[in-house]
Amino acid sequence: MENETKTNLSYADILRETQQAEFPLLSEVTSGIIDNPLSLMNAHTDDDGVAVPCALPDAMMQSLPQMMSETLSLYDDADIRTMLLMAMMPTLGSAMSNVRVRHGQRLYSLGMMNICVGPSASGKGSVGDVASLVDGINDIICRESAQAMADHRKRHKRYSRLTSQLAYAAKGDVANLIDVNDIAEEVDEPQAPLRRMHKLPSKTTAANYYRLLYANGDNISYLHIPELAEMTAANRGAFGDFMYILLAAQNEESLHTARKTDDEDYHIEHTRLSLAATGTMSSVREFIPNLEDGLSTRFLYHNLPAKDTVRDEMDEATAEAFCDVYTHYRRQLTEIWSALRQFDGKPDEELPRLIITDEQRKLIDDYYRQMVSFVALALPDKDLRAPILRSRLNLYRMLMIIAILRRHEEMGSAEELFAEKQFAVSEADLHWGLAYIFYCMMQTSTIYDRLRREEKEEETKRAYISALGFLHALPTRFTTSEAKELGDRLGIKQRAVDYKLHTLLNRAYIERTGYGTFRKMGTKRRSAA
Repeated sequence: MENETKTNLSYADILRETQQAEFPLLSEVTSGIIDNPLSLMNAHTDDDGVAVPCALPDAMMQSLPQMMSETLSLYDDADIRTMLLMAMMPTLGSAMSNVRVRHGQRLYSLGMMNICVGPSASGKGSVGDVASLVDGINDIICRESAQAMADHRKRHKRYSRLTSQLAYAAKGDVANLIDVNDIAEEVDEPQAPLRRMHKLPSKTTAANYYRLLYANGDNISYLHIPELAEMTAANRGAFGDFMYILLAAQNEESLHTARKTDDEDYHIEHTRLSLAATGTMSSVREFIPNLEDGLSTRFLYHNLPAKDTVRDEMDEATAEAFCDVYTHYRRQLTEIWSALRQFDGKPDEELPRLIITDEQRKLIDDYYRQMVSFVALALPDKDLRAPILRSRLNLYRMLMIIAILRRHEEMGSAEELFAEKQFAVSEADLHWGLAYIFYCMMQTSTIYDRLRREEKEEETKRAYISALGFLHALPTRFTTSEAKELGDRLGIKQRAVDYKLHTLLNRAYIERTGYGTFRKMGTKRRSAA
């Protein structure tokens, strides 16, 4: 009778029992935020037949700091609000460069990399609204960079005049001597400053990304990519090295690049980057070709479902309110960034930091241990252990962002915001962050499921193309490059194309007519051979 009862349990009941046994802390941290903690795993099927996690409940949105909750409340669609929250975290973190959180034995900045995935015309373009929050910061840095370049031109002009004066004096040409009282004596030729900007261009060469990251130094660079296809469709020679930047940015590892052109040699000690990107699933598939190289675990994901309706145009009153809210919080965020500039050049140990008590750290340790065990049972095919473990650093970063905004609300201005350099996180905000990280893992599981499904389909497609099948698709006369182009269209790797050509050559199905050129052999000629 007992076995029969268990057999009749629904999936939700089994999941609830598993959660209570393996992940009891999920109910504890979500208490007071949402009624049913497993609702964070709820999903609905979009137009493509893909199960997409539901939007976050309004209670979680309303419990955020005012800057975040009021900005998100401008959007009526709950799915859009949830996606914008994902994009807002790296945007806000990029404005707080001189802040650190401890993870393991190191101190890290607040740079995060999040990707919002959605079909065309789903509304993911509204991420650009959130990206505009740091426009004021970018304007200031660009003006300072332009002024530094103007000052350099003046110094270089004085230097040129001084060198000319010294040259005339050496020749004894008194007639061409000029008054040098207003000329600064430059011993060495002034070097042009590197161009600086907070918001990196979404489409440029990898060499320019290295140059801009190097110029920004310890400050976080912000990159908003409106469409991932812009990068994947570009010349691979220009963008290939950018993948190493993304691999290094998660843990702020060092990067070193040297180029012969202009003797460029950039050594970036800490790669600090915030990225908010959007793209369709096909562009994500091109951007992350497989799940084994570690690139996929660098990101937090949001999967936006397709929409049946089109958002109506704003009326004048709504558009004005929209503009006022963004202008107000853009100014506040610029004030916070300006207040943090007092710490420029100081060592990490002297910067504002997030303080987590021993009790809070123990809760986080137990929570992550239980989450890994629970996800392994509830979602055994997703293999989420690596992204779960990597998400812990992003949890600290999000908690620090929330703690700074909370203190800013209490003080009302940014003047004395960092007089106390230690920021504590409240129990309510810690519980919110833990619940949100679990939701992010559910979003990641959906992306992983779709990526793996396409990988399997691609592998199945390749398995059916034998050497003889490939021969049938080739023209009578062809070159090695033409064979590889055909292989790309058929989904065959270049190494596999080389192997098939070698097999066909050994079996006398083709013959080599010159260097890199081949010809099919007829049946009679093959028999004679």
